[in-house]
Amino acid sequence: MGPRMIWGRRDERVAGLGRRWQAAETRTVKSTKRGCYRVCSVYPFVFRAAPALFSLALLVPSHAAAAENEDIAALRRMLGELKAENRKLSERLSALEGTSPARRTKPAAEHQRPAPAVTAAKPAPTVQSPPVDPPALPAPDLSDAAAKRPLNERVRDLEIGWAANENATRQILRDTLNKTGPKINNFLTLSGVVEGVASRAGSFTGPTQENLSLGTAELDFDIKLSDWLTGALVLHFDSGTGAIFPTGNQPVVPTNVPGVGVDRFTLDRTHVTVGDLMQFPIAARFGVEVLHFGTSTGVARLDTLSIGTPLTTEVFENRQTAGGLEFAWPTPPRQPPPAPVVVPRVSPLVVAPAVSQLMRWLGYTPLPERPFRPTPVTFPFDPAPFYGSVVTYKGSDSIIPGRTKIDDYNASLGFRTRGHCGVPYDQLKDSLICPWTLDFHVDYSSSVFESRFLHSSYLPFLSQIGQIPGIAASLKTSFGPFAFVGEVNAAIQDARFIDGLGIARSMMPMTWQASIAYQFDWNPWIQEIGAQGDYISLGYSGSKDMAGVSILQSGVPTRVGFVPQHRLFLTGGEWVMDGLKVAVEYSANWDYPVSAGGTGKVAHGWFGLIQLNF
Repeated sequence: MGPRMIWGRRDERVAGLGRRWQAAETRTVKSTKRGCYRVCSVYPFVFRAAPALFSLALLVPSHAAAAENEDIAALRRMLGELKAENRKLSERLSALEGTSPARRTKPAAEHQRPAPAVTAAKPAPTVQSPPVDPPALPAPDLSDAAAKRPLNERVRDLEIGWAANENATRQILRDTLNKTGPKINNFLTLSGVVEGVASRAGSFTGPTQENLSLGTAELDFDIKLSDWLTGALVLHFDSGTGAIFPTGNQPVVPTNVPGVGVDRFTLDRTHVTVGDLMQFPIAARFGVEVLHFGTSTGVARLDTLSIGTPLTTEVFENRQTAGGLEFAWPTPPRQPPPAPVVVPRVSPLVVAPAVSQLMRWLGYTPLPERPFRPTPVTFPFDPAPFYGSVVTYKGSDSIIPGRTKIDDYNASLGFRTRGHCGVPYDQLKDSLICPWTLDFHVDYSSSVFESRFLHSSYLPFLSQIGQIPGIAASLKTSFGPFAFVGEVNAAIQDARFIDGLGIARSMMPMTWQASIAYQFDWNPWIQEIGAQGDYISLGYSGSKDMAGVSILQSGVPTRVGFVPQHRLFLTGGEWVMDGLKVAVEYSANWDYPVSAGGTGKVAHGWFGLIQLNF
């Protein structure tokens, strides 16, 4: 028998023994000593082949084992995803808790103890603090109850706190930048105003009209090269269609279509000042400006709280290219600046709270903002009590044809003072009188018909009228939350001429105004009534000898050069936020009676204003 035959029979015997061994194991047959001795004696090599058979069985995977391996792999994938999500939440939690100032002040042992839900997570690198330390956030709750809260809730709470921290930091940086102003560079500061007006106003000669217009658009550039050399440049948008608040009077336009204008951005005012009146009593000034005459400055929003313009400013505002000297005496003594004062904030009371409540009702929930301490303010020194100016300019050739000399001038002399009744400001919060301010000045003009309104309205008759001098007296004062303005402007000679219908005229233009304003949520440190919070104002202005005259325009008699005999303003406004003001106003204008050349009518108007200051 060959070797192959011998090995084949041996393999069969081994296979048979394997089958009998498996049956014995399956049936759990008990072997006796005799059976065991028989098997061991007959087949001694079975014990040597058993390990090889067992290894062969392990190398052959079954279907059940494959299915079990797939389930284990799926569980491992799910576990990996859960660990990854947990790791992300842990990193966010570590970053938020690590950057919290209150968290950083915890003892080292407590800080190193990991939270139960993030034990397996690696600590995130500490985020560096911002350059300006914000107000401290509330310390995170490290109690057992807080530790049992879901991880996503803890992360959400910390994110809300971190948002409040960022808002507070932003506010601190904003307040710090406000101290220096919006400087373009070291010498130039930019500011301005954009103003929109909606109106419904009547007219003396036509139907009631509604209008939506751009009231004002200005860019103000303040230049300061040093304390002794300063300047300003103001650019102004003009639609070229005349006044915003029509009362039936429009200047004569050199076109066949009335009310047509061209949009333009023009130079409104500019000046250069050499000198410092806080250090020396005299300074030189040159520029294109509104000359001192009453409260007219060409910027009505700085002088009155009404949306409309008082008759004093409308009639006598005189803008010229002039140069001269200013003075202030006595020069304030050199002294250290006063101590900074924390000024209470004036809060809006009507519009802003109503809008906030409406937004919350609609579902808006703002992020919490941390309260911050107001920045102390250092008030400037009081200026010299006596002040004034003398400037000269070359008037219009329409008044003196072919003039070659600079023979018009303007002079002003004033007195200002203030006081607080000898009581500290923090004890005047309920006072209706103190602190108080007073500013009185008298102005002289060599030619009142150089004003913008009188010059354009009486242009055909200026050569007959000539130079008519005028004088103005004005008073600005405040007592506690109240502010008062009184003013009288008038020509001091008769203007005689023959109008377009050949009728001899004699007139002495005169206007006056009186207004009172009240500041809500007032505090003694407020420098200007109506510059913040809520306010209400009532103003009255009137005119004399301003019923107008007649000219022939296209062969038709036309009334020109008139203003209302009486004008009334009732205004309410609110600064809803820093730099944004809204206001509403009712106005009434009474024309001169028919016997004096007017219509005897009353024109009512309603106005709304939104103003952005920056």
